[in-house]
Amino acid sequence: MRLRIKRERIFFTVTWLRCVLAFVVAISLILNRRNIALFIFILTAVVGFFENFIGKRYPSQLRSVIDFFADKLLVNLAAIILTIKGIIPVWVTVIILARDMLTIIGGTILLYKDLRREFKPTMLGKVSYFFQLMAMIQPIANQQVDWILMYIALALTISSGIYSLIKSEFRFVRRKTDLDEFRIINLLKFADMFTLINVALGIASITFSIDNNFNYASFVLLLAVVFDYLDGKIAKFMHQQSVFGKELDSLADTVSFGVAPAIFGFSLMQFASGINQLQITFGIIAFTIFLFCGILRLARYNIMELKGSFQGMPITLNGIIIPLAYFLNTPIRFYPYIYLVLGILMVSSFRIKKLP
Repeated sequence: MRLRIKRERIFFTVTWLRCVLAFVVAISLILNRRNIALFIFILTAVVGFFENFIGKRYPSQLRSVIDFFADKLLVNLAAIILTIKGIIPVWVTVIILARDMLTIIGGTILLYKDLRREFKPTMLGKVSYFFQLMAMIQPIANQQVDWILMYIALALTISSGIYSLIKSEFRFVRRKTDLDEFRIINLLKFADMFTLINVALGIASITFSIDNNFNYASFVLLLAVVFDYLDGKIAKFMHQQSVFGKELDSLADTVSFGVAPAIFGFSLMQFASGINQLQITFGIIAFTIFLFCGILRLARYNIMELKGSFQGMPITLNGIIIPLAYFLNTPIRFYPYIYLVLGILMVSSFRIKKLP
C-alpha cells in the first residue's frame, strides 16, 4: 500500500462542499424549514472557520479565492432570501452585496491583468464577516432582526469596503500561479457528467426531504448510488481517470451520501409524531457526527491508494441503507442510533472488497 498525503485536495473538497451547503440553506429558507436552515447555516459557518484556521498552513491561490466565494455565498444567499420574504429590508442586503461585489469586481480586474495574485482578507473584513453571520442567525431562526447586531455588522461592512479601496485584498505573489492548472474546460471529462448527475440527485433528495416528500427523497438516493457506480466504471472504461475526477466524485458523494442522508434523518424526526425535543436534540448530534465521519472517511480515501479494497465502509452504502431502513418502516426513534453506527463504520479500519 502506498500512502500519498495531499492535504490541499482535502481543503478544496471541503470548500466546494461549503458552497453546496450555502444553497441548501437557501432552499430550506424558501421552503420555510427554518430549523433545517439554521442547522445547516451554523454547521457551514463552523466548518468554514476550522477550514480557514487549519488551511493557513497550506496556502493556495485558487483556494484563497474559492474560500472567499464560499464565505460570501453563505451570507449573501441567506440575506437575499430573507429580503424576498420581507424579514430584512432591501437596503441591508444591498449594503452587504455591494461590499462583496466591490471585492469581486476589483479582484477580477486585477486577476485579468496579472494572475499572480492571492486573496488575503483584511482583519476588518474577517470581523465584518463574523458579525454578518451573527446578525443572520436570529432572522433565520425566528424571523426577527436583532438591530444592534445588524447595525454593527453593517457599520463594519461599510468600513471594510472603504478600507479595501485603500488597501486591496488581492496581493501580488512572486511565484508561479496555480490558477492555470485548473481550467474547467480541460479538466472536465465525459465520465464526470455522471458525477454531476450524482450531485444533482443528492440536491434533489435534500429538497424532497425538506419538503416532506420522503418517498421521493429515498428513491432519488438510490438512483444516486447507480450514477455513482457508473461514473467510476465509465471513467475506467474510457481511460478518463484523473485527480480532478476523484475530487469531484468525493464532493458528489459528500453531498449525496453525507449531507442528503443527514437532512433526510433530521427532517424525518421534525415531521414525525411522538418525537420529543430530547430525541430531536440527540438526533441533531447523531446526524452531525454522521456527517463529520462521512467527510473524514472521504478525506482519508483521497490520500490513500488501496487496490482492490476500501478501508472502512464506503460512504455510498448510506444511499442504500438509509432508504432501505425507511422503506422497511424502521421506527423513527431508532434513526439516530443507525446513523451513529454508520458513522463509526465509515471511519473504522476494516477492509471491504471493491465490486468488480
